[in-house]
Formats: sequence, structure tokens, C-alpha cells
Amino acid sequence: MIVVAIIAADLLTAFFYWYFEFDRLPLDILLTTIIVLIIGYPLGFFFIGQNVKLREMAVELDRLSKIDDLTGLLNRRTFFSETRRVAAGGSAPRGAGALLFIDVDHFKAVNDGFGHAVGDLVLREIGSIIRSCISQDDVAARLGGEEFAVFLPGADAAHANQVSETIRETVGRCGRVIPALEGSGITVSIGIATLTPDRQFEEALLRADRSLYAAKERGRNRIVREDEPAHVAGPQQPSQRPIDAGLPAPECRGRPAGLPG
Repeated sequence: MIVVAIIAADLLTAFFYWYFEFDRLPLDILLTTIIVLIIGYPLGFFFIGQNVKLREMAVELDRLSKIDDLTGLLNRRTFFSETRRVAAGGSAPRGAGALLFIDVDHFKAVNDGFGHAVGDLVLREIGSIIRSCISQDDVAARLGGEEFAVFLPGADAAHANQVSETIRETVGRCGRVIPALEGSGITVSIGIATLTPDRQFEEALLRADRSLYAAKERGRNRIVREDEPAHVAGPQQPSQRPIDAGLPAPECRGRPAGLPG
């Protein structure tokens, strides 16, 4: 921009000197160049800086539109679009993989008994646990409230069960790392559905949601894979107590998608 301004100013000066037959052309071209440099450089740096800031703001706004700000995972809208894209274009057989729907058990009791600030700590910790239990190619999100989801591209039922069990067991210990919970246990229920080339994505979503509902109905703190028998969780650690023990526990725990808490 500066070079173009200098050339334009010098050419214009030369034209006027040629047309009006002035006799100080070299000196005035030099002065014009100096003037443009003095004015152009600050303006150039200013506009370039503004352009860089606008680009950085655009990148940050794009990131914020895709990320859940509490957990750092993807948000609901981005998860479904990204999962469809990965499932359709992955290196595994087209559409193959597994969906995990994860719901925190009795989460309303956490908010009622310890406060929403502690509830946010629990959600943030679970988001961190999920990230630590999956690979870089997997897709994880907070769907809303206490609901999470993970897509494991190319995963079979055995791998999905292994990842789910790792998440379930690790979450079961998070009461020890959040002092405000006073040792109370946090548990999750997980529903699994597999994607196959002959199954629509929407059908897999419905099956994962039904599996999660079955896990809730069968006692929570367990994993259910589609229509298979429930995988029952092991006993809680002796140092923990159920999160709703001794807390006011309304009959309806409430879950955004209509499932029990």
C-alpha cells in the first residue's frame, strides 16, 4: 500500500511538472516521497493492525459459536454436524462408529444440595474426564444441562464399551477431586448405539437415547448398549456415598430430553 501510494504521488508530481513545465522536478519528487512515507507508514500500520484484529475476532467468534464455554467441549449443534461429517467421510467403512449418550445421575441433587457453582465444577470436571478418555479423532460435546455425547468413528461395540466403562469409572472418582462435594459420589449412565453403513444417523441417535433411558430405568450408574442386557456397574468405592444421600431429593430429577435424572 505504501509503495503504491509513493508511485502514484511521484507519477502525479511528474505529470504536473511535465504539463506545466516546472523546473524543480527531482526535488519535489523527493519531497512528495518523504511526505507519503511520513503519512503512509502510520496509516498503513494502523489499517493492517485493524485488519489483523478483525480476523482474530472472527476466528474467536467462530470458535465460541462451536464450543460450550463451561466444559470446552463442542456444543450440541456443532456435535451433530461434525459427527455427520466424520461418519460420512471417515477412513472406516462409511458410517461406521459408535455413539455414546452420557447423563449425570441425580444432577439436580448436586445443584440443590451444594449449589450451582459446585454443579458447574462437576460438569467442567466431567468434560475434562471425557476429553482424557477419548482419542484426538473422536468427537465429544455437551448437549445441554448434564447431558454429554461422544462419537467414536470406526469403533465397534467392544471399543465403545471399553471407552464407556473408563468414563464411568473415572467419573465415579471425581468426588475425591472436588472438595466441595465432601466425598459424595458422582455417577453417570451411558447409552451406546453403533453406526453401520446400512443404518441412518438419525436412527443411531434414537437408539443411543433409548439405551440411555434403559440405563436410567435399570438403576443408573451403568452402561447399556442398544437392546443388549445392561452392563451393571460395580459397587461404589467405600469412601464415597451416593450424591443424593441426605439431600432433599425431589421425586422428579428432571432431564432436558425428558429422561429421569
